[in-house]
This record gives sequence, C-alpha cells and structure tokens, in this order.
Amino acid sequence: MKKLLFIAIALFTVAGVYAQKGKVNAAEAYLENGDIEAAEERMQDAFEHKRSKDWPKTYIVAAKLSTAKYKKEKDIQLLKDAVDYYMKAIELDKAEKGRFENEIKIALTFFQNELTNAGIEGFNEQNYENAMVAFENVLKINNLDMFQTEGEIVDTAIIYNTALAAYNAKKWDKAAEYLNKSIQYNYGGGDAVLLLHQVYTNMQDSTEMEANLKRGFEKYPDDDRILTQLINYYLETQQNDEAMEYLNQAIGKNPENPTYFYARGVLHDQTRQYDEAIDDYKKAIELKDDYFDALYNLGVIYYNRAIEQMNVANEETDHKKFKEKKAKADSLFQEALPYMEKAYEQKPDEIPVMESLKSLYYRFEMNDKYDEVSAKLDSLKGE
Repeated sequence: MKKLLFIAIALFTVAGVYAQKGKVNAAEAYLENGDIEAAEERMQDAFEHKRSKDWPKTYIVAAKLSTAKYKKEKDIQLLKDAVDYYMKAIELDKAEKGRFENEIKIALTFFQNELTNAGIEGFNEQNYENAMVAFENVLKINNLDMFQTEGEIVDTAIIYNTALAAYNAKKWDKAAEYLNKSIQYNYGGGDAVLLLHQVYTNMQDSTEMEANLKRGFEKYPDDDRILTQLINYYLETQQNDEAMEYLNQAIGKNPENPTYFYARGVLHDQTRQYDEAIDDYKKAIELKDDYFDALYNLGVIYYNRAIEQMNVANEETDHKKFKEKKAKADSLFQEALPYMEKAYEQKPDEIPVMESLKSLYYRFEMNDKYDEVSAKLDSLKGE
C-alpha cells in the first residue's frame, strides 16, 4: 500500500510540473494568435510557481511577450526587459545543458530585427536615446557566444548607427565609445574621425582631441578635412611648431588651397615673421582674390609697419632724414590702402576695416571717401 501511495504522489508531482509548464506553452500559443492579455495572465502564474519560475522556456516566452507589448505601446523599456529575459533564459539553460540553445538562438534572430526596426523608428522620430538603446542591444546579442561560433562577427554598420544615435542624444561617453570602435574597424572613414572630434570638443577633452585627429590623419592622409582640423587644433592651442609642421605637409599635398597659405601666414604673423606672413597672405589672395581675412591681415601688416616707421620719423631731428623716413612710412600706408579697400568690398560693415580706411583716407586727403566712410561709421555706431 505504501508503494502505491509513493507512486501516486510522484505522478501528482509530475502532473503539477507539467501543468505549470503547460501555462508557459499556452501563453506562447496565445501570443501567436495575438491575444496578449491571455498570454500575460498565464505568464504571471508561471513566474510565481516554483516549478516554472526557473525554467528557461518561461523567459523565452516572457521575452516574446515583452516584444509583442512593445509593438503596441512603443515603450523602449519593454525591449530592454525582453533582452533581460533572453539573457536569463541563456543563464538558466546552462543547468539544462543547452537544451534550449537552438530555440533561444532562433528567437533572438527574429528579435534582432525588432530591435533594428526600433532603432530606425527612433531615428525617424528623432528619439535618439531610444535608437541608441535599440542598436546597443543588437550589438549585445551579436556578441553572445552562440552567434560567435565561426569567429568574431562585427556589425560595423550597427556600431556606427549606435554612435550616431548616442551623438544626437548627447550621450558623449557612449558616442565616443562607439565612434572609437567604428574607427578601429575602419568604418565611417573621415566622417567618424571628425564626429569624434566634435564629441571630444563637447567633452572638453583636449588630450583625446589631438590623439584622435593624429590617428585619423594617419588612417586617412588624403582627407583634407582631418588635416585642416588638426592644423586648427594646433593653432587654437598655440602649438605653433606642430601647426607649422602639418601646414607644410598640407601645402606640399595641396598647393592650390588658399586656406593653408592663409593659416601659415597667421602663424608667421603671430611670431612676427612679417615678410614670410606677407608672402603667404599674398599667395592666398592669388589663389582666392576675395579672401577677406588674408586681405585684411595683409593690410594690417602694412598699416602697422607704416605706423612704426612714422614713429621712427617723428623721432628724427634732421629735417632731410625726417622727410626720407616719412616718405617710407607713406609708401607703407600706400601699400596698405588697396588691401583695406578690397577687404571693405567683401565685408562693407566691418568696423575695424572702416576705421583703418578712415585713417588712410584722411592721411592721403581723399576727402570724398573719407566723408563717406565717416558717415557710415557714425551710422553703425549710433545703432
């Protein structure tokens, strides 16, 4: 009699286990028929019962339920929950010796499409944080051992899209992480390098700015945008020797680019190498005759030299020598005039240009032009 009772109890226990697992299977069937509420009701019981709460299949179905709910509610947290459920299923399946691995892998393959679509929707709706979360979880699934059986699989397009989403969401740490990965895998070209520069600019990380631009220049030496940005970085941080080194490289590669000559002229200007600065500014203007900055800076050099020469003349006590030195100053003022006038043509509302022209017109008794510029200056200053 005792033996029969034991058998009866064992059969009851097995039936209880199957009853709970049956609810999980029933929930899956309801999901396939689009009945989310019925599926959710059965999954609540399955989560609570000790016979099914640690069963891998419970979490596979729970992930599918969260995905189905996301399609209706568009709450990104539901997709994050689905990812967690799949990870839990993988963890529990270890005790089952991989019995559910194939089922999990198939489910995740379809789920990746859902995540990718969610990422695209996030971009289209300018909800970049949602896009970032979705794409980041695609990468998380890609990195699972079950998807790495034939060597490392790297979805560089998803990495780059994750970076773009993070950048637009202003998640600078994440953007830097994924842009660095993109550059590492040679995806995104110079665009990835320049975008990472913007990220480091926003993070105010000057050390990484330099390292990123130098690496970018080494990878993409023909991308003039990177070289220009690297030169600008050195100019802005007053690392003149480094700026000059890269400027010379840039001019050697592209001697028809007026910007490079202008930038080198600025460097020479700052270090008081005025003759070299004049040559570079003139070359920039030769290549681009309406280059305002080069025109104005060249006019300023001649104007300042004229002022210095005039000071030297005023210290002269000998009348003849005074006249000679003054004539030299007037010659320098005369050289400044056409560049200032040309700069004024490009930007007729620039007050510093007009102030210089007013002084030059007064000096050369060009009264009509003096009156015109004076009136315009008074008008602008009165606004």
